[in-house]
Amino acid sequence: MMESLLKNLKEHVTCSICLDTYTKPKTIACLHTFCCECLERHALTSQKQGFYRCPECQAQIRIPEGKRFDNLPSSFLHNSLLSLLAVRRSGEGSEISCSTCQKKSAEINYCFDCEKFMCPDCVKAHEVFRDTIFQGHKVTPVRQFQAADYEALLKRQSFCSEKYHEKEVTKFFCVGCQSCVCQVCINTDHKSHDVVPLEKAADDEKANITARAELVKEKREVCRDVIRKFEKTEHELETNISTAKRRVSQATEQMMGKLRQLEREAITTLEKSRVSRIAKLYSAKASVVSFEKQLDQVFEFSNNLVERSSSSDIMQNKKNVQERIEDLIKTTMPALPVSSCVEFVSACEPESLSLGFAKFSKTDVQGSTVEGLDQNFQAGGKAELLICPKTSEGEIRNIQHTDRVEIHIDPADQVRSLVTSEKEDRCFQAKFMVKVPGTYKIEVKVNGQRLVKSPFTIVVKAREFNIVGKLDFQGEVPQALAGIAVNSKGVIAVANYKGHCILIFDETGKFVRKLGGQGDKDGQFESPSDVTFLNDDEILVADKCNHRIQQLNVQTGNFVKSFGKKRSGDGEFMNPTSVCITSDGRFIVVTEYSNSRIQVFTMDGEPVFKFGDSGPERTDYPFSCVCYEEKFIVTDRNNNCVKVFDGKGQFLYKFGEKGNGDGQLNSPCGLCVDKYGNLLVCDPINGRIQQFSLDGTLTGKTSAKVTLRGPWGVATMLDDRILISEYHKKEVKIWR
Repeated sequence: MMESLLKNLKEHVTCSICLDTYTKPKTIACLHTFCCECLERHALTSQKQGFYRCPECQAQIRIPEGKRFDNLPSSFLHNSLLSLLAVRRSGEGSEISCSTCQKKSAEINYCFDCEKFMCPDCVKAHEVFRDTIFQGHKVTPVRQFQAADYEALLKRQSFCSEKYHEKEVTKFFCVGCQSCVCQVCINTDHKSHDVVPLEKAADDEKANITARAELVKEKREVCRDVIRKFEKTEHELETNISTAKRRVSQATEQMMGKLRQLEREAITTLEKSRVSRIAKLYSAKASVVSFEKQLDQVFEFSNNLVERSSSSDIMQNKKNVQERIEDLIKTTMPALPVSSCVEFVSACEPESLSLGFAKFSKTDVQGSTVEGLDQNFQAGGKAELLICPKTSEGEIRNIQHTDRVEIHIDPADQVRSLVTSEKEDRCFQAKFMVKVPGTYKIEVKVNGQRLVKSPFTIVVKAREFNIVGKLDFQGEVPQALAGIAVNSKGVIAVANYKGHCILIFDETGKFVRKLGGQGDKDGQFESPSDVTFLNDDEILVADKCNHRIQQLNVQTGNFVKSFGKKRSGDGEFMNPTSVCITSDGRFIVVTEYSNSRIQVFTMDGEPVFKFGDSGPERTDYPFSCVCYEEKFIVTDRNNNCVKVFDGKGQFLYKFGEKGNGDGQLNSPCGLCVDKYGNLLVCDPINGRIQQFSLDGTLTGKTSAKVTLRGPWGVATMLDDRILISEYHKKEVKIWR
């Protein structure tokens, strides 16, 4: 160990600021040592608010009081090392001062017992008393020092720093004053103090220092682990950045490849169009050029005949010329087969083009949360979940770029309208509707990582509708309420069956006006049973006992037109109880109760086709029909079921049977399909509304605590609440 120290001694006594041998070495709080002057200059030029950074470890150190850097502790170790360096240099020919006479000499000796350097003259004097005072003392020329000699020199006792005691060696330690003292100190300033031999105190303290050093060693290992972690992270960062760069390049190449493919396809399409159009133009042009030549020939022949032919030639060719001219004049000039219009319209905005985004923190699959899993999930009802992605640092995700949130609900075929959107707080809202009751698994992934505890299990119950309000009739007294409809602005129209009118309510549910009255004239009604909005301003009314469909303006109440009359022929009616518009808005559909059929009309009232009145699944007093996804859904009142037909009126399937159990029906009447695809059916004899999936599975019903009195019409409001008209109760309740 000493050999290593001696070998690198110069490094141990070199100031890291000036890169020269220490001058007045001072030790600061972090235990690093610098030249006093170097340290002062560095600290005062770099200090901020009374603190400076250690040049070696960057520890924050306070400026000494009064900026007196010379008051900082001297580094005894480094002073000893400096002495050791001087001795080494003396051995190499440099001069060193004698500890006794202060004379400098290159032939210096050292007495290990007196712990003093001696010049040749002082060695001679020392030898005179070798047999008495200095008996047994070891005196060795510095030039002959071995490693053990240097180690003994390094550990020699220091002299007392007290004035007048400078020649006394400190061999004791004052426990109370915590200072090294000499024999003179014990007899004077430290008299009666608790004093122990310095070697004993040092030996005792070595154990404490060693124990504390072990703690430092353990802390150093922790520090090194952290450093290794930093270095590993640095390495991984470099690797991940390189990988991300490659992926950016790959994504760019893929996008460019796709763009080049689209470019080739677009150019190919344009070229095909050019070739096709040019061919058509050439063909048409050729026919016109041919026709022009024919005209030229007739013109030239006619002129030659008139100017150069005899009268007999003229008369003989007259008929042929006239016929030819007539044929050419009657010939229609070919139209321009194609236009020159060609324009490329870009479907991509370059500003919105994005390769993707870079994430600089991992998704914390444990810290990321899903809220709303404890809600009451009901079949056919809207459900919402809130996904809050967190990073490994605990923050809500990347602020600059959107996370990719994936939600999978199993079984997927029983889920409708799953939509995920980002909120302002950078969480994600998932909205969905489950078709039927049962147990479902919800898997949530953020940037491809599945959250802890995902998939989550939810139990979906049958939907239960409860009353949340009712329409305000503002003093108007209805006599019996039937069909009901809502337009895109939330305006509500209700058929007042025994009041022979239509009642209009605003989007808040307050009564606004009444349309029509009893009679058979235009704009009058006889037991109107149903109403539907043709657009936001006009309605169609099934004028049941007048056997017709009327069209009125809801704002003014003015009659627009009507079609149909009492009989059983095509375009004629016998007690129409329902009217609706097909999903594509092109046709009017009318359900005839007494003719047991459904007729489809153009928007002008011209019959197109009919169905339900023939075949093994013919209807028996159908009551209502709605159109959804190119299907006709009909309540077959006397057969106590719902029948479904395709867009051409061909029977597909049916569901329901007579009874009062779940899924059973008793004289069903009005029905509607909400925006989630739930079919709501009025079950009047059973005093309820039942909700079905489109395949006929029961998914909910009105609360068993409430019995409806003759529910006839049902419709959905803009906020997904349900309107139900009650024939016998004479009111319209709002349900959710």
